[in-house]
Parts: sequence; C-alpha cells; structure tokens
Amino acid sequence: MSKRGLSGLRKVVIIFLLLASILSAVGCRVERDAVEEPVQLTQRQEELLVAMGLPTEYGRLTDTQKNAISSIEDCLTYLENKYQEEFRYLSYAEAGALEGEHLEAYPTSGTPAAVVTVYRKYEDGEYHYEDDYGKIGAKPLYESRVNEYTTQSFPDSGVKVFSDIRNSGQGTDRQSVTKENVLQKVSAVTYIFISDTVCTNEQFQDFTEDCANWMESQCQGVAAQFCLRLTDVARWEKLNTYNYEDKLREDIFTDEAECGISADGKITIY
Repeated sequence: MSKRGLSGLRKVVIIFLLLASILSAVGCRVERDAVEEPVQLTQRQEELLVAMGLPTEYGRLTDTQKNAISSIEDCLTYLENKYQEEFRYLSYAEAGALEGEHLEAYPTSGTPAAVVTVYRKYEDGEYHYEDDYGKIGAKPLYESRVNEYTTQSFPDSGVKVFSDIRNSGQGTDRQSVTKENVLQKVSAVTYIFISDTVCTNEQFQDFTEDCANWMESQCQGVAAQFCLRLTDVARWEKLNTYNYEDKLREDIFTDEAECGISADGKITIY
C-alpha cells in the first residue's frame, strides 16, 4: 500500500476512535441522567415556591432557585430540631461580599416581630449553623426584671418597659438564661416610659440616679443601657411594643435621661 493510502487509513482510524469516545461519553451521561433520582420537594418547600410565584416542579427551577429552596429547608430544619418547635420563613439571603448566608424566621408560637436569624457557613466539608434565638426568650425575662425594679418607685399602671436585646450571648445555651441571671448574661438597651401622672421632674431626676446605682449592683459582666422618658400621659397611653421606637423621634417627652454600664462595670449618666 502506498504512503498516501496509509496516511488516509490513519485518519479514518483516528476519526473513528474520536467518534467512539464521544458516543461513549454521551451514552454514560445519558445513562447517569436516566438513573438520577428525582428531587421530591417537601410540602413546605412547595408552599414557599407558590408564595414566591415560582414553579413547584424542581426541574423547572434555576440552579439559584434550587439552591435557595434547599438552603431554606435546611435552616428551618436546623431550628426545629434544635428547639423542638415549628418555625415560619420570613427571608433568605445568599452569602455575599458584605454578609454571610442567613435565613430569618419566627416561631409559630410567637409573632413575625420575634425574628430569629440563622447563620450558615460551609467549612471543612460541612455546613455549620448559628442562631440568635436566645434573644427571644431573654426579652420577656429582661423586661420582667426591670419592671419589678421600676414598680418599687412608681405604680405599674404608670410605667412601660421595652427591651431591645443586643447580645443574648451567642454560644450560650438558651435554657441557661433564667429570670435570676438574665441581667448578668444578656446585653440590652431598655426604654422606660413613665407617665407624668405618676412622676414629677424632681422624682425623675432622683430615679435616674437610682437607676444607675441599681444597674451597678445588678448588671455585672455585660453592657446595658436604660433610656428614661417622662412622657405626656395622652401619648404614654398609646405606646406599645410595636410603635415605641417610632415614638422616640416625636416630641412627646417632658424630660429624658440615659444611664448605662459597660461590660467592665463603668457607670455613665447622660
């Protein structure tokens, strides 16, 4: 056979081998796709997809949507397994340049205002979870302790107490925070609104000094702040847990003061 003939034969063989390799790879991929188990969405996932206006068939979702609906389920399952109660979804954010992956939810026994945030991070080949659920349980305990203190000076009918939990001691077991130790374990900013029907301006100044002394004796080891507001009675009656933060910007106070304690025990009065 001539050299030209041998060269042509080699080309035919090479092309045949390439085609065989491609067909083999395609065949394997088709075979893998054929045996791949279809993803079965949970009822909760389907309800969330409906609420978002997305298809409930997993195969019709984009890769981003698939990842999100899977992550949401994982985070909610983590909360429910840890605290043995049901949670409802509020929002989800993927990891970005400015924030980590996290989900917001609330316990069905509470209201949407009781927001719990779950933080998820992928490290060492697995997901790690953290949450701030402790602040929800700490809030009523903290407010109860402060309310008991304020009613030593004023009638309960003239005082409203609202606490904003800033640090519930992440990593602290939620069950370890009790009414007895909440002031030493939890950092908070507390707003104390006093009706001007039960307190004069002179009494208010004395109470501010007394608050600082009480904090020094009770709130050791964590930072805390009391924001005191002597309030017009008509406006005071309208204050509640849902609107008090908005009311802070309105001119409804006849006197105001603040006192705080740092984590190392330093007292400050403003």
